[in-house]
Amino acid sequence: MLWYKGWLETRFRLLFVFAFCAAGFGASSVVKPPPSSPFAAMNSLDQVKAIVRSGFAIYAVAMASLTLAGAGIATQSSFQQTKGLHGSTLFTLSLPVSRFRLLVVRAGLGCLETAGFIGALCGVIWIAFLPLRANFKPEEMAGYAITLIGCSLGIYSIPMLLATFLDDVWRMFGSVPIFLALWWLFNHTPLPASVNIFRAMGEDSPIVAHTMPWIAMAFSFGLAAILFFAALKIVQRREY
Repeated sequence: MLWYKGWLETRFRLLFVFAFCAAGFGASSVVKPPPSSPFAAMNSLDQVKAIVRSGFAIYAVAMASLTLAGAGIATQSSFQQTKGLHGSTLFTLSLPVSRFRLLVVRAGLGCLETAGFIGALCGVIWIAFLPLRANFKPEEMAGYAITLIGCSLGIYSIPMLLATFLDDVWRMFGSVPIFLALWWLFNHTPLPASVNIFRAMGEDSPIVAHTMPWIAMAFSFGLAAILFFAALKIVQRREY
């Protein structure tokens, strides 16, 4: 029942994410670079790498995380943004289950939806983008999808944590500066490049570097575990 209730509250958010990306693909197929541009002069392999380096996957992962990571007990219905306690929260708290289980279901469902979106996105790109099919095998694209899913956990866990004590509007406003701060921390401090989850989705991804960024993915898993534990403590101690 918890999974079904969570699905009813997030299904239109998932549809919105797909529709947003479909609109982006449609716009990119209409707008073509001029023949004199450096991109048009590249061969197909370099074009693929240039697109991956541009960070389009990072934007897609961040958007999906912001939209779908309405974890915690206080998740609201799709696009219903209200302040304070609402009926869905009261009903959820009345269920005979622990707050740990509530949080696991909420976080797990949003995570599965985000992973499904990333997998579908990579599949559509591989099918629709001829240079990608010409230079990479399906298993290589699958490796790229696994990398995005693994690195997305750390990003997803940020709005997941904020959703345990903030309303939807403030969760959105609060997550973006944290994303930017995390990006700055990885790129402008002496942190090892091997743990940079943003580089792992771009410059160090299997599409460009031809290796799996296992260390960055492990760091993302660790960050997600820490933030989930913090979210659990907040949920268990908060008086709703």
